[in-house]
Amino acid sequence: GCQQGAGEAVVSTQSTGEQNWVVEVPENGDPYKDWLGEKEDKKKENVAKNELQRLKNVSKRVKGQSEEISQHVKQVHTSTASLGKFQGKVKNEKKAKEKGKARRFAPVTGDSTGEKEKSLALIDKIASGAVSVDKEKAANKELGATIKRKREEEAESKKAKRRSKMGIKAQTNHFDKKKRKVSGPSKAGKKRG
Repeated sequence: GCQQGAGEAVVSTQSTGEQNWVVEVPENGDPYKDWLGEKEDKKKENVAKNELQRLKNVSKRVKGQSEEISQHVKQVHTSTASLGKFQGKVKNEKKAKEKGKARRFAPVTGDSTGEKEKSLALIDKIASGAVSVDKEKAANKELGATIKRKREEEAESKKAKRRSKMGIKAQTNHFDKKKRKVSGPSKAGKKRG
């Protein structure tokens, strides 16, 4: 049946098991339109949207976990002394991406001619003027560092002097107190019996 109140139309249905059997119809809405069906369609659409979002979340989580697992596998492989060079591969394991660039350093021991050549080349560059060096700035920097070192040494020596003076005072007080405890009150006041 159909009921109309003060400016609003209400549609009711008699289907068993439904909790929402009354739907409010807007004032300017079509009273003969299937408002209940439209509400159910919107609800189904929202449920489908939620399910799609849930599946997307599950997909992200699984992808994140698989990346995390591959990261752990890489870490385990490279944690050996051989950095995984002799480790067997797991079935369907992707090759781990190497991050960063391996830096090569010149050997510290051995032939020093290469190092000597590099140093001479640098000195030649500086002498030729290809590399501009502000000599005044370098001198001021060195002078500033020297002054700073001297101030720090003076401050340290002042602290050491202060500590040694305090140490002497503290030691004399300490031994004076010990003497008083050992000697105690005078024995003349005690009765002998």
